Amino acid sequence: MKKRLVWGVLIGLMCVALSGCQKNYYGKGMPFSTSTDKLPGYSNADIAALSQDNYERFMHASYLIVTDKFGEVHKIKISANIKRHEWDFSNLDSSGMFKNYVEEDGSAKKVGIDVSEHQGMINWESVAPNIDFAFIRVGYRGYTGGGLVLDGYYSANMEGAAEAGVPVGVYFYSQAVSYEEGVEEANFVLEHLGDYGLAYPIVLDREDPMVEDARTNDLSVEQHTEAAMGFLDTIAASGHRAMMYTNRLYYSLYVDTEKVYQYPIWYAQYADEPDWPYEFAIWQYTESGEVPGISGPVDLNLQMMDIN
Repeated sequence: MKKRLVWGVLIGLMCVALSGCQKNYYGKGMPFSTSTDKLPGYSNADIAALSQDNYERFMHASYLIVTDKFGEVHKIKISANIKRHEWDFSNLDSSGMFKNYVEEDGSAKKVGIDVSEHQGMINWESVAPNIDFAFIRVGYRGYTGGGLVLDGYYSANMEGAAEAGVPVGVYFYSQAVSYEEGVEEANFVLEHLGDYGLAYPIVLDREDPMVEDARTNDLSVEQHTEAAMGFLDTIAASGHRAMMYTNRLYYSLYVDTEKVYQYPIWYAQYADEPDWPYEFAIWQYTESGEVPGISGPVDLNLQMMDIN
């Protein structure tokens, strides 16, 4: 009883201080309202906006907000089992040919490109002074027929990069629909490595081709993941380093992220800065870069972690 009396006195004093207070008090479980007219900057509209802002901050800190190719928004809980990055992307420097991330000690990250037959003939001697590494496509699987195809400029690019002293890795564009097809793709890459030396990993490139007749269109998350693991596991078992490349949409909605994160991650997001919460070894930030020695646009990459 005394507690109720004290509480009532306190409420009364508040109403004296705030003449806009409304005495709409009800029993337990019933509404309680008070005017905020005498609290500058805290109108109901302000409170609603602040609440929405806090909600969005919480959601982005705890969930990945991803819109799929059909326009549906998904909220994916961020995993506690994958290490979050601690980079401060206000340290990005975009003043040069490449973006770069400048550490507190003034040191910068390594920069590189990835290329395929789409870039045509490359003058590697002109390219070499501008980059620290390159990834070269070995080949791809057709997204409808499913055949394995060697990239038309694979040998020329491997030889040109080697002669120019550019450290390289290789990648394969996958459209595997099963673990077994993932193994087949990995063996295709291993067969075509020959005597080429690699300073960087062998990369699995999996993406949604965004076409109606793609053979991977109806795969489940489990099937996408199994196809990826078939490739990655086979490369790792061969003694080479394996890595996976894809974009924010695919990592979020198409695969079991915790499983593929057993391997280093190459993350693609064309943005001023990435909003991916987890660590990643390489960030591909544009497909429209310009580098001397290459005619036309080329993908540019920033190496965020040591994988050499």
